[in-house]
Amino acid sequence: MRMRRGLAALPSMLLAALALLVGCSSNPGLEYIPSGGTYTMQQAQQVAAAISLDGVEGIKTSSASVLRTERLRQLRSEGPAASDLADALTKDFPSDTSAVPLRVEAARVDGVKVWIIIEAWGDDLGTLEHRRLWVMDRTSLGIVGSSSFR
Repeated sequence: MRMRRGLAALPSMLLAALALLVGCSSNPGLEYIPSGGTYTMQQAQQVAAAISLDGVEGIKTSSASVLRTERLRQLRSEGPAASDLADALTKDFPSDTSAVPLRVEAARVDGVKVWIIIEAWGDDLGTLEHRRLWVMDRTSLGIVGSSSFR
């Protein structure tokens, strides 16, 4: 009799746990800006240095590649140009890269049409607590500039 009552309560407990997990997610996902701003390289660096790391708070560097794959999958869903960028990021950087895209913006930097990619990265045994900026030409997908911030 006691076992049946416990089993009857199981679905309610599972639903409550699921609601808690969904409601408390600290991973808001990738910020994608298809029509972004116009910056100098210095301004792009300032944006990258100041971006919030709330979406990756507490995530270990060793777990970054799984979240990176998820974020690149999200980027691919944003249309053909974003998908091409995600493919370039996958091709040019190993899939086990310990960095997670936070923001991708189609913008102009110093008059050039670029993609601004801001990532969170971390030290080997740490968490994702640093920022990195990639500026890639939108046509060639070549790297125009990069910076890291600790």
